[in-house]
Amino acid sequence: GSEYRVSQDIEGMEGVEEDERIEEQEEDEERKENNRYAIVEIDCLLSLFDRCKGCGARLDTSSVAVARVGSASIVTYECLGCTANGRWESQFKVGSGKGKVYSLNHWIPIGAFITGTPLPRLIDMAKEIDIAFPSDRSMRKVIRDTGAVAIDRVYESWQRDAREVALSAAKEEGLTVSIDGQYDCPGFNAPNCKVTVIDCETKLALSSSTVHKHEPGIDGISIRMESEGAKRALVELVDDGVKIRARVGDQNNMVNKTLREEPKTATIEMFLDWWHVQRPLRKEWFKVIKSNPTMTPIYRSFFNHLYFAHHKYPNKADRPRALELVRSFLKHIQGQHSWAK
Repeated sequence: GSEYRVSQDIEGMEGVEEDERIEEQEEDEERKENNRYAIVEIDCLLSLFDRCKGCGARLDTSSVAVARVGSASIVTYECLGCTANGRWESQFKVGSGKGKVYSLNHWIPIGAFITGTPLPRLIDMAKEIDIAFPSDRSMRKVIRDTGAVAIDRVYESWQRDAREVALSAAKEEGLTVSIDGQYDCPGFNAPNCKVTVIDCETKLALSSSTVHKHEPGIDGISIRMESEGAKRALVELVDDGVKIRARVGDQNNMVNKTLREEPKTATIEMFLDWWHVQRPLRKEWFKVIKSNPTMTPIYRSFFNHLYFAHHKYPNKADRPRALELVRSFLKHIQGQHSWAK
């Protein structure tokens, strides 16, 4: 995990450091427990301000006011007995200077951002149960100015670590990477596409790019996004000094053509992803099963056998042996146990 660090305890100091660590952990837990939030209705809150905190005199209810700043509540009052002006805030502030905001007004949009919760749905929920929430505009500002910057910094650090691990595990000829795109909605009119490059050896994500269909060169045609995103992600790795020997992908002719024409990626050997290779066969089997239900029990065994044959003979030079192994399955299920090779 990212929290792992190599131990550097000095002999004789282990017990002291362990005690200090336990004390710090207990303090952190106590702080978190004290800062937990609960929903409090305004009427219940006002019942705590019926008397002055200074002289104890009963307050005039008309002098007690509650204001909202996003999710934070601020109670102010005036005491006629000791002429004191009181102010109570439901949250502490975080940040510095003009960027100081109430803590939940900061944490709510950040929490929504990192969990992928749509802000409009979050605001609808708050309105439905009548909870004070920051406005859509202020939450987007926090995400833009704070959340996105911090997450980018963490992501870039993790990405550097992932590339170092992949390069250390790679052979001299370079990495073999898998590349594919993901659209944000089904159909032929997706507005965004994310392309990810994964190291086949360590299974770590090394690079990614996001493309919008209205960017220059895409011109509103969504099928162009994956090829452009694949080029950006691979070129980023090449520019970072990552040596790539081969790439594995599906049978997307537009992606393959774009990467062949790009000088920085033209020398990378291309292999077809096995899952995409065997997928058309499944369609043919479905057609056969509809007219011949007796083939249904063999369906899963056949494709398990295909994966076994591919694993046993992964090299192109051994393709005739792989095909013979597949053919043997078809012969055996027909009761034929000898044939001319």
